[in-house]
Amino acid sequence: MRIAGITAEYNPFHNGHKYHIEETRRQTGADRIAVIMSGSFVQRGEPAFADKFVRAGWALDNGADVVLELPDVFSLSCAERFASGAVRILSGCGAADILSFGSETGDIEKLRKIAFAGEDRSKLEEALKEGKSYPRAVAESTGSSLSPNDILALEYIKAASKCCPDAELFTVRREGGGYSDNELSGEFSSANAIRKALGRYCDGSKMSPAVFDGLNNAMPRSVLEGISALVREGKAPVDISGLSDLLLYRLRSMDTEELALLPEVAEGLENLIARECMNANDIGELLTAVKSKRYTMARIKRILMYALLGITAELQNAAAVDVSALYARVLGIRKGSSDVLDRLHSEATIPVIIKASDRETLPPLARRVERISALAHSIRAVGQPYEKSVREDSAYRLIVR
Repeated sequence: MRIAGITAEYNPFHNGHKYHIEETRRQTGADRIAVIMSGSFVQRGEPAFADKFVRAGWALDNGADVVLELPDVFSLSCAERFASGAVRILSGCGAADILSFGSETGDIEKLRKIAFAGEDRSKLEEALKEGKSYPRAVAESTGSSLSPNDILALEYIKAASKCCPDAELFTVRREGGGYSDNELSGEFSSANAIRKALGRYCDGSKMSPAVFDGLNNAMPRSVLEGISALVREGKAPVDISGLSDLLLYRLRSMDTEELALLPEVAEGLENLIARECMNANDIGELLTAVKSKRYTMARIKRILMYALLGITAELQNAAAVDVSALYARVLGIRKGSSDVLDRLHSEATIPVIIKASDRETLPPLARRVERISALAHSIRAVGQPYEKSVREDSAYRLIVR
């Protein structure tokens, strides 16, 4: 049995994601598709549109055989650590015969050449120390102007070379709307455009007919109906503004020494955050005040979420290199794919979590990582429009579709 691993966020799931799964299965001949998906918070530093259990169900309904959780310590991090964490977990649980990822380039050999031959590591690190954004730093160190998806592809390739060099690498060229497009563009609209459409047109507990019709061509019908139900229940859409008061409270309760211990904080940024969080009326004002050419919006948002969830640079640095930080939590599986669980149990070199009691066997560092994800699940729900209640993370059973 050959398993293809896909790293994703599904924020929310759309036709482009379904196409990626289908093309991976068709072109690689993979017997099973294992998705490792961001937990409660995503790489751009925001709460996920829907909770991880809902999103895992969308993936299973649309071609995935098993869905694993990418812990928030990794999903809330720069591209390098996001990709590395995902690949290390897929490899550690035996689900990385093939690694499949999307890209604008769609050319695995071109990406491989850039990843291994084009990067001047010292130049990259110097650019980052100067406060340049990661995409800009990568562009300068490789001499190539790359999209966010291509940059992530480079990181998947580099991570695979370290922890699973025998894995087959495969990329699916992105179709339709660009990564940062703000408007819907038919069958293959971007997740960003979908989120913006939902944010503009969801009024109270209703989704307007206009946005429903616009999204009908952009995502599987079952996902769209599921989102409509979440809107009615007051559970979506979720964005960072819903956590505004929590974030301001947390930041105002921290001193500059504590802020300096957060990941990605450098060159006195802690002083700017400490000052501006006292002046801001909401999180939007704080982000506007702190963002600059040196600090991208995504980086600032991640830093705020590190503060909210208690993710320190010490913890993130340890998780980035120490195998004892890793575990594979199975969120859901498709009926008829139980052989994937057999594979995980027989080949995994890291702990596999299927039921709540499995957490008790985790080594101390992995337990710290897991507790952050459990907290992130509860905190994310505070950002829901009306329905703030939430079950404990450990209370959810394995999803079977």
